[in-house]
Amino acid sequence: MKSTGTLFELIQALDELPAGDRSDPLIIYAERGADGGPSSRALVCPRSEGGRLTCSVDSSLSEVLGVEEAREALQVWSAWRGGVTPTPAERFSSVMFFAKYCAFLPLETDREGM
Repeated sequence: MKSTGTLFELIQALDELPAGDRSDPLIIYAERGADGGPSSRALVCPRSEGGRLTCSVDSSLSEVLGVEEAREALQVWSAWRGGVTPTPAERFSSVMFFAKYCAFLPLETDREGM
């Protein structure tokens, strides 16, 4: 399991991360949070039920979203597109759109070149 790297790398490795649980969900942190780019430094860390982090996080990193939400964004992206497997760039776009807007990436963005 890769738990540190660039934001792009961690989003590509979502399937390798263990399933989180309700009391200690896995959270993705990155430079610039939900506004982070593919090369932003990032890490995945569990957050305890009380909201405390269970690992030390560099103060330059902020929360992007939970690993389970990222996985759901990818599942919905694929379902809305007839079961297509997203490319690495589509994975990144789908997860980051959800992180920023709390919404699934609409089909219209495929045609608009988002």
